[in-house]
Amino acid sequence: MARYALVIGINHYDNPNFLPPLSKPAQDAEAVAQFLENTGTFANVERLPNRWIAAEKRYEVVPGQVTGDKVLQALQQILSGEQTKNQEVLIYFSGHGFRLINRIGDGEAYLATSDSQPDGENAISLDRELNPLLRRSNLSNLVVMLDCCHAGALLPENPELNRTLLEPSLSAFKEKQDYYLIAACRSEQVAWEDKEYSLFTAALLKGLSPQQADPETGEISADRLFDFVSRELRGKGQEPIRMGVGRSLILVKYGAQPQVTEVNPLLDETGELRCPYQGLLAFTKKERDFFFGRKRVVEDIKSKLDRLNFVPLIGASGSGKSSVVLAGLIPWLEELGWQILEPIKPGFKPLTKLESLLLSYFPDCEKLLDECINNPASEGLKPLLELFPRKHKFLLVVDQFEELFTFALAEQRDRFIELITQVATIPDSPLAVVATMRADFIEPCLRYDGLRQLIQNNAEYLPDLRGLDLLEAITEPAKLQGYEVTNDLLNKILEDIKQEPGFLPLLEFALTQLWQRRDEANHRLTLDAYEAIGGIVGALNCQADKVYQYKDYEKDSPQQERTETEKALIKRIFLNLLQIGDGEKDTRLRQPKAFILSLAGDNQEGQKVLKELIEGKQGLVKGRLLVTGKTEREEEAWVDLAHEALIEKWDNLNLWRTETRKGRELAKQVDKDAKDWQKNNRSQYYLWSGDKLADAEKILQEYQDTVETTQLAKDFLEASSQQELYNYLRSSDIDNLERETLEKEATNKSFLSREKLRNLLENEKEKAQIRLSASWLLKQWGEEVPIWTAKVDKQGNIELSIIAENDLPATVIEELESGINLEMVKISGGEFWMGSPEREDGSYPDERPPHRVTISPFLMGKYPITQAQWRAVASLPKIERDLNPDPSTYNPHSAPSTVT
Repeated sequence: MARYALVIGINHYDNPNFLPPLSKPAQDAEAVAQFLENTGTFANVERLPNRWIAAEKRYEVVPGQVTGDKVLQALQQILSGEQTKNQEVLIYFSGHGFRLINRIGDGEAYLATSDSQPDGENAISLDRELNPLLRRSNLSNLVVMLDCCHAGALLPENPELNRTLLEPSLSAFKEKQDYYLIAACRSEQVAWEDKEYSLFTAALLKGLSPQQADPETGEISADRLFDFVSRELRGKGQEPIRMGVGRSLILVKYGAQPQVTEVNPLLDETGELRCPYQGLLAFTKKERDFFFGRKRVVEDIKSKLDRLNFVPLIGASGSGKSSVVLAGLIPWLEELGWQILEPIKPGFKPLTKLESLLLSYFPDCEKLLDECINNPASEGLKPLLELFPRKHKFLLVVDQFEELFTFALAEQRDRFIELITQVATIPDSPLAVVATMRADFIEPCLRYDGLRQLIQNNAEYLPDLRGLDLLEAITEPAKLQGYEVTNDLLNKILEDIKQEPGFLPLLEFALTQLWQRRDEANHRLTLDAYEAIGGIVGALNCQADKVYQYKDYEKDSPQQERTETEKALIKRIFLNLLQIGDGEKDTRLRQPKAFILSLAGDNQEGQKVLKELIEGKQGLVKGRLLVTGKTEREEEAWVDLAHEALIEKWDNLNLWRTETRKGRELAKQVDKDAKDWQKNNRSQYYLWSGDKLADAEKILQEYQDTVETTQLAKDFLEASSQQELYNYLRSSDIDNLERETLEKEATNKSFLSREKLRNLLENEKEKAQIRLSASWLLKQWGEEVPIWTAKVDKQGNIELSIIAENDLPATVIEELESGINLEMVKISGGEFWMGSPEREDGSYPDERPPHRVTISPFLMGKYPITQAQWRAVASLPKIERDLNPDPSTYNPHSAPSTVT
C-alpha cells in the first residue's frame, strides 16, 4: 500500500496588518517533509510553497507565497484524487490559523493562506471546505497534523464540526478507513514558536526519532507520538489534542531494540496468577490493569465531560461499553479527584434505584429525596444538586440504559429519564451522568425530546475494536502476566474475526479459555490450544454445552453427566432470563434470585438443587454463564446472563428460544393484559374470552414445563375462565343439554368441568341463579346434587336452602302404563306474592299491582318428563284438549320432552 503526504508551511501573508509574517513554518514543514522522505515509505511528499533544487533533483519548502486556491487544489488532489484512493495519507500544516465570530457568537475556524482576507475570503474554512473533503475522501488511513493558532477548532468542542467529522466514520466510511488528527493547541490557545522550530513541530520531530520508538517492535504510531508530544509540551503553555476514529497509523518503523523486560505478574488472593481476560464479564476498576485498546475513546469521553454534564456512550451489543466506563473512565476520573457514585442499572424500578443510591449520600434528606424524585410537580433533582459539595465533581453512571425499555415500569421510566436528563440543563451542576446505551435501542430514546437532543449533540459512539487497539487488547494482558501470544495464533484470530460481526465478547471468552490452556512451560498462548477450544465461534458454544451437560465441565474430557432433571432446570433458568423482543430478537432479563429458585415450586429439595446449579462448585456462575449479585442498596439478590452473546451464539439456547417462542410471546401478552386488568380494578371488561382464552390456556398448558407465568397472569386467566363459565351458565343453551353433548362441550371449553361446577354449587356466597344452573348441569352429567327449596322476596331476591333427606316431601308414584311410572312429590298449599311494583321497568299493566295468591296442595313431577312418560299421558282420555304424542324433535326414549 502506497503512502502520500502533503506538507504546507506558510511564512508570508499579503496583509501584514491582518496576519503578520512568521519565521518558522517553512522551516518546520521542510524538516517534516525530509523526515517523511527519509523513512523510505512515502511514494510522494508534496510541498507548498515549493521550489525545485536542480542539483539535488528535489523540491523544498520555501518561505514564499501560496494562495488559497493552490492549497485547496492540493487538498482536493490528495484527499479525493484517484492516485490516493484506498492509500495512506499524511497532511501537515504550519502557519497562521484564525477564527471569525459571527453575530450570534459562533466561531468558524480557518487555515490561513497567503492571500487570506479578514473576512475569511481565500482562507481554507475548516467547516465548509476541509471537513467536507475529509468526509468525502476514500482513504485507507489519514493523519492530519495542524501546527497553527486555533488548530483545535476542528475538534468536538464545536458540535456541528463534531457531527461533520465523526458521523461519516460511524456510518458511511469503509471498514478499513482510519482517521487521526493531532493539533498543536486547543481552540482557545495560540501556538508558540521556539528557537529552531515551533514548539509543537520540535516536539513532533523529537517524538519521531528512533529513541522514541517502541523498543520491542521499533514502531512509532500516531498514538505513541501524541503521548510523547503531550509530555514534551506539558507546562509550556500548549496542550496538544487529538481525535481518532479507528486504528492508529504506524508513522515509522525502525529496527527493534533487543531488551530484557522484567515482568511482575498480578496475583489473586490465593497467590495464583490472575487471568488477564474477562470471559463474558465486563472489565471493572479491579481489572483496569488488563484493560487495553480503548484509550482514545476514554479520553474522548473525558474531554466531553470537561464541558458537558450528560454523555451517552452508544455502541452495539457486545462492543464493550460497560468496560470502557467501569475499567477505563472511572479509575482515571478518580485519580483526577472526581467522586464516583455507585453505578446503577435501571432494572424494574429505576426511580427506587436512584432514590436508594442518593439516600446513602444524603441520609438525613429522605423526605426531600422522596419529593424530588417521586413528585412530578417538584423541581426534580435541582434541590438535591445544591446539596452536593462543590469541591469535587461527581459522576453517576447509568449502565445498560436500554433496561428502561425492556424491563422498567413505564411510569417510572418516563420520570427517570426526565430526572437524569435534567442534569444537562444545569450549567454549573456538580453531577455529571454517563449512560451506556445499546445502539439498537436508540429509536425508543428518540421519543423523548430532551434525551433525543442530548444523543444528537453529546453522544460518544463506540466503534469496533480494530487495528493496533485490537492487537493491544489481545496481546497486552497476556504480556502483563509474562506470557506471549504467538504470531500464528494472532494471525488466525485476526483472520477469524473478519468473518464474525460483534466479535468482541466471543474473542474475550476465547482468550479466557486459552488462558486456562496456556503453555506454562514456555509462557505462551498457542494456536493448538485455540483450535482445541473451537476458535472464536466455537469456544463459547463448546463451553456452554459442557457446563450444561456435565458437572465436571472444567476437565478436558468430562465424565459426570448431569441428570435430565438438572438439564431441564438449566433450560428453564436460561429461558426465564430472557426478555422476548420483536421478531426474533430477545434481550437479557435480570431476575430476582428468589424468582429463579421458585421454579422448583415449594419443593425444598428442588430449590436446593436449583441453588446448587446456580452457585455451586459445579454451577453456572462458576462456569461463567451466569452472574449473581446484590448491592447494599438493592432490595434482593439477582441472577443474570453473563453476556447477551449467549443469546445468539449458544446453539442450545437458540434452539430453546425458537421452540418456546410461541409460548413466551403469549405469556408476555397475558402479563401485559393482566396488568391493564389490575390497573382497572380487575374489571370484567378487560378479561379474555372465547377462542382467545381457550387457545391461550391450551398453549400455556403445552409450554408449562418451560414457560413461566406470573401470579397476576394466572389470576387474570382464572378470572377470565370464571367469567366465561358465568356467561355460559346464564345462557339458555344449557336448558336441553344431554350428558353426551355436555361432555363434548367440556372437551372444547376449558372453563367447563365438574370440579368448577361443584365449587359454584357449594359456594353459599354465589348468586342463586348460578348455583341452580351449576346444579342442573351436574345433574345432567349424572352427578348427585341436592334438592333445593327457594324463597323469593318482593325484590326478586332468591334464597336457596338444601332440603334434608328426611325433610323431603312425600313421594307419590303413579303407574301410567306397563313399566312406565311417574314419580311425583306433594307440594304443600300456601300463599305467595305475585305481580310487579308500580314503577318496575319493563313490567306490564296487567302485572300490577303485587297481590297475594293462595294455592291448594298439588302434586309435581320430581324429575323432567321423558318422552315415554309424555306419550303415556297423551294416550289417556281427553279432558280439555288433544295432546300430540310426539311433540319433540329428540328421539331417544328417555330424553326429556320439550313441551311444557
